[in-house]
Amino acid sequence: MIGAYLKDIVTVRMNMGTDKHQEPYPTQDVSVKAFIDYGERRIQNESGEVVVSMAKVYMRPRTIVTSDYATRDTATTISYKDVVIFDGIAHAIMRISKSRDFSVRSMDVYVA
Repeated sequence: MIGAYLKDIVTVRMNMGTDKHQEPYPTQDVSVKAFIDYGERRIQNESGEVVVSMAKVYMRPRTIVTSDYATRDTATTISYKDVVIFDGIAHAIMRISKSRDFSVRSMDVYVA
């Protein structure tokens, strides 16, 4: 059902972690169908601080990754270390949540 509303294309620049010498692996860019809802919102970020989000990006549900970035599946995952790019601007991810009724309808990504 959410697919009918996903009219925008955003790029998720995926952080692939670091090697044993703490050098970052190259990032991977993945294009994703989404709906961008512009507007300022006060939210709590991952560490509990109150911040202002400039937009809310709706996309199909994805798995949130918190470790093992190098082995993650880029087609079905998202992380707080990733960056969402739209309108030519790279936006940091402030909060990731899932909209629910009786099932997970969409992934809500709040960006700065």
